[in-house]
Amino acid sequence: MSDYILVLISAALVNHLCLLQQPAPRLHLHVHGLACALCIALGVIGAQLLMRGVLVPLRIPDLALFVLLPWLALLAWGVPTLLAKWRPSWPVTGLPALLLGNAAALGLALQQTRDNSTWLATLLQGLLAGGGFWLALSLFTDLRLRSAHADVPGALRGLPIELIGAGVMAMAFSGFNGLFVQ
Repeated sequence: MSDYILVLISAALVNHLCLLQQPAPRLHLHVHGLACALCIALGVIGAQLLMRGVLVPLRIPDLALFVLLPWLALLAWGVPTLLAKWRPSWPVTGLPALLLGNAAALGLALQQTRDNSTWLATLLQGLLAGGGFWLALSLFTDLRLRSAHADVPGALRGLPIELIGAGVMAMAFSGFNGLFVQ
């Protein structure tokens, strides 16, 4: 469980730092969160299909990384394209680059290919991880907005206060460790 928390916090921090230094508009944040959640969920399901349907029957499961990277790159390009066609008013510019760097999707997909879990468990874990990532992005945006208007010492403005906030959020999320025992 702590590995999930570490991946979610680090990926959210990296993606959030890649976004503009100014607080992103709420619509942009939620479109980014939705795109990441879709990429994670579809990436995990596709990883299971590729692993069980192609790599295991061919007896080459060690090549999972080389098969999953193009799959996730295709999702990083395809999900924003589909979102732009579905809702043309949504801001999807710059999303493929951020989705390509999303380590949460690759880490979760690689872990799911090693487990012999059911399709429903895989889908549920992908959706929950995507939702957790979306929540972490929202929390980082709120932290950035609050710290911009708070009386913070000059040495802690910007990245230092965000890293302190990430540490506090990691401690808060680690409180869920062991809550759900498999």
